[in-house]
Amino acid sequence: MKQFKGIAENIETPILGLVTHEPLSLSRGKSVLVTEETSLLSKGFAGFITNECRKKKSSLPQAKVSSEVLDKLDDGDCVLISKDGIITVVWEKKAPMNPLLLTEMCNCHCIMCPQPPKAHDKTLTETSKRILNLIKIESNQTICLTGGEPTLLKEDFFDILKVINKKQPKATVMLLTNGKSFANFEFTKHFVSLRPPNFLTCVSMHSDEDEIHDRIVGVKDSFYKTVMGLQNLARFKEKIEIRIVVSRINAHRLESIATFIQRNFPFITHCTFMGMEITGFALDNYETVWIDPHEYRDELSRAIKVLSRADMNVSIYNLPLCLVEPKSWNFARQSISGWKNDYLPICDECSVKSNCCGIFTTSGLHQSPYILPK
Repeated sequence: MKQFKGIAENIETPILGLVTHEPLSLSRGKSVLVTEETSLLSKGFAGFITNECRKKKSSLPQAKVSSEVLDKLDDGDCVLISKDGIITVVWEKKAPMNPLLLTEMCNCHCIMCPQPPKAHDKTLTETSKRILNLIKIESNQTICLTGGEPTLLKEDFFDILKVINKKQPKATVMLLTNGKSFANFEFTKHFVSLRPPNFLTCVSMHSDEDEIHDRIVGVKDSFYKTVMGLQNLARFKEKIEIRIVVSRINAHRLESIATFIQRNFPFITHCTFMGMEITGFALDNYETVWIDPHEYRDELSRAIKVLSRADMNVSIYNLPLCLVEPKSWNFARQSISGWKNDYLPICDECSVKSNCCGIFTTSGLHQSPYILPK
């Protein structure tokens, strides 16, 4: 999510609202006015984002930012302004996919997790509900329910599904999950009865062997629960995506993992092999998990071939094209979230840059030396 640092004035509680540049807007109570400066005619808005250069005193709740930031906020964006002046774009009007962080608690402790688990903060769930009640979903946009592990919220998770069904019934929705909650058949049955019509459940599975998968996710018996969860979802003919994050621990098994998936889960809608984001636990465990994608590019191509020959939908996420075998380029997607992706200076010379996902900015200097122009 995009974030900007502002100077807070008169903000006693966090402000959530839709961005507007129209000072005569009729939906003031739900809107945050982005303006060079406030006036007496500006009263009634939920809050304001104004130019930090304006020194005029005001009693209105506002965050002051540079003119450059003002230009980066579009009408229809949903922003959360904290009491310390931090502005977070929690829904980006022009983004094809927007994440809703429902919780940071998790029942796994993945060794390469970019967002380590934390105790549940109830305001995350309530804020997500408020966002869903405010925004207008475009036909080409996707809601991504993420965490932590969203299904651990149980009734609050189901309440989120109900809000989407009521307020955004035509939305495309995807859930990022480790799948273990779906090992409970009654939970799965209840989920299926409530989830929106256009729904994809994305389940993380990092090996074809239980010991390796459990080592990666940090909790014993997780493999069997995830497998059972996949089977329960299949019983209800749910749309399922399996996601494999590639690390040094499983990179040598990609072809075996693909074969396991092709034989045991032929019912899935999609399978993705994903490059790592080097932040959070992945950074803490760098020596254990990091492997240059250049080292496993052949193994990845063989894994792709296994699934594509079985007529299964398969993709490569989060890997620059220069780190993927050219014969697999057709499977590589521009997958990195817009606010996380960028390109190295050397990429300016590349002839395929427009088709490449680029790099994770969150990975900092931890980039492959094989990122070179094509």
